Amino acid sequence: MNLPQRLALLCFLVSQGIILISYVISFQLGHVETCNPFFQGCLNITDAGIQSPEGFWFRGGMISACALFCVWWAYNHQWIKEQLPSPSNINHASAVIGVLGAICLIIATAVLVPDRKDIDWTIHVAGAVFFFILSFVAQAMNTYVLHKSGLKSQLSSFSYKSKLYNVIIQGIMIAVFLVVEFTKGSEFIINAIEWWLALLIALYFLTGVLDWKDKSA
Repeated sequence: MNLPQRLALLCFLVSQGIILISYVISFQLGHVETCNPFFQGCLNITDAGIQSPEGFWFRGGMISACALFCVWWAYNHQWIKEQLPSPSNINHASAVIGVLGAICLIIATAVLVPDRKDIDWTIHVAGAVFFFILSFVAQAMNTYVLHKSGLKSQLSSFSYKSKLYNVIIQGIMIAVFLVVEFTKGSEFIINAIEWWLALLIALYFLTGVLDWKDKSA
C-alpha cells in the first residue's frame, strides 16, 4: 500500500476508530447508555466524547482526523488536476470547501469540555452542522468532476458507484435532518442521521484506497 492509500485508510480508521473507542469507554464507565446509535438514535456522537477520560481521546482523535481530511483534500485536488487537460474551478472549489468543513469540525470539537454547562453549544452545533453540509457539498462536487471530466473511466466501477451512491444517500439524510430539525421532530432521528453521516463521509475518503493504487509509495 502506497502513501496516498495509507492517507485514505487513515482518514477512515482514525475518524471512525476514535468515535468507537470514545463510545465504548463512555458506556463502560456508565456515562451513556448502551445501544446501537445508528438505528436507535439513543445519543449523538458528542455525548460519547464529553466526559473524562473519553473526552481526551475524542478531542485529540477528531482533531487529528480533521487534519488528515485536509491533507486528503489537498492530495485529491492535485491528483485530479494532474489528470485534467486544463484547471477545473469545481475541483479547486471542492477542495477548499472540504478543508473548510474539516476546520469547522476542529472548532466544534475544540470547544468541548468535560462539564457540559461550560460548553459553548452554539459554536459546537454550528461547527458540526457546517462540517456535515460542507463535506457533503465538497464530496458531491468531487464526484461531479470525476463524472464530467471522464475521469470516472480511470476508476474502478465499484469506486465510482460507491462515491455516487454515497453522496446521494448523504443528500437524502441531510434533507431529512433539516426537515426534522426545523419541524422539531424526533431527536432520535437526528441522532441516528448524525452517526450515519459521519460514517458515510469517512467511507468516501476511504475510496481513495482504490483510486490511488497506481501511485508510487
